[in-house]
Amino acid sequence: MKTPSCILALLIVFGVVACPAADVSELTKETQKSVNENKKFTLVWWIPTEFWSLALKDDKNITDAQRTDFFTALDKYTIVVVVTGDFGPMAAFQAKSRTDIIQNSELRVNDKVLPVLAAADISQSAVNFIAMMKPLMANMLGNFGQGMEFLLYSNEQKGAKMLAATKPGGLTYTIYGKAFAWHLPLGSLLPPEIDPATKEQFPGNYLFNPYTGSKLTPLKAVPDA
Repeated sequence: MKTPSCILALLIVFGVVACPAADVSELTKETQKSVNENKKFTLVWWIPTEFWSLALKDDKNITDAQRTDFFTALDKYTIVVVVTGDFGPMAAFQAKSRTDIIQNSELRVNDKVLPVLAAADISQSAVNFIAMMKPLMANMLGNFGQGMEFLLYSNEQKGAKMLAATKPGGLTYTIYGKAFAWHLPLGSLLPPEIDPATKEQFPGNYLFNPYTGSKLTPLKAVPDA
């Protein structure tokens, strides 16, 4: 079975991600979480709209109008991709069903529990996106990919976005009692920070040097950094 670290490479190879891998790898590391213990494996991948904006920005096969339509269609939702299951004999992976995953999981956005949206509550564009991605994952990753479930939650509240990867906030996805949390903003989407004294660089969501406590400065604001 291919491991989760293969997912990004496979997306690139099959043309889902058109930009250089280096541009997406850090964001993937921040948004993809997993645990593997006692022959049980769970992968949770929160895919913010910013991921697709970065991944498709240089794709010459997509027009600006198509790109805008794609982002608009997905920006209404918080998308969480989940696969969880057990390893059996000969390392065979037995994935939990979509029903089991939904019944034993919870998404909390900024301390608000959100329900999984039914297909009837999702736009046709988003439905088409899932219909395209799920068989693609299954073809590339076998049983592991076939067990990946795309769960969509509303990302709108009173006409405003509840969650944005570049804004303060947070989300926690809990499944079978295991919590996976993201604290926002994501550092990979922000300019790097630097300690002017030591010249150490840190992710863009760091405010202070964790070793000295010194306040950090945006890298671009420091001459000859």
